[in-house]
Amino acid sequence: MGFGFLGLFYLLPVAIFGLLLDYLGQKTIKGYRKLFLIEIGIVGVIAFGFLWQDRTKTYIIPDQRDFEFVVTVYDIKDSEELPINFFTWTYEKEIPENGILLTANRINSDLPKTKMFTKAGFSLQDRNDTIDLCFGLASTSKIEIEGKNYDYQAWKIDKGGTIGYSSNDIKELEEELKKYLKRKKPSS
Repeated sequence: MGFGFLGLFYLLPVAIFGLLLDYLGQKTIKGYRKLFLIEIGIVGVIAFGFLWQDRTKTYIIPDQRDFEFVVTVYDIKDSEELPINFFTWTYEKEIPENGILLTANRINSDLPKTKMFTKAGFSLQDRNDTIDLCFGLASTSKIEIEGKNYDYQAWKIDKGGTIGYSSNDIKELEEELKKYLKRKKPSS
């Protein structure tokens, strides 16, 4: 019961759906060319949907850092906009020395996947003995400051191939973010 069974488990429903769609199309749509264009259109929309989920942001962190979490805080008025529009598939952004990136964008407009590199070009996705660092999404949540909610995402950077943190670490991070944002006085 290896990958063949897993492939059968996922691909069989897709194949049955495709055959059913083709059968219904042949019964209702007259003309082979029209049916072919409609089916290609449906396959194209589904493929675009899968590719759309693969859009990736790349964060560049300092080589010498004194933070454990990389945090993006969203919806901060008068902050820099991320380079995102409907056609953006990737972008790179350098993380400030404190590890906190403030942006005017909303969280739902940001790209879904994340990669991280050091300024020297070492990848945190592909842990190796040269750098021995890795990262993982630690929290996607909200913090409240003076009656206003701000969305944030936090990624933990850790050594040794494991990402270890507790709920207390997240609470401490949120308190640190609140203090930082109160000093910055977000006006949105």
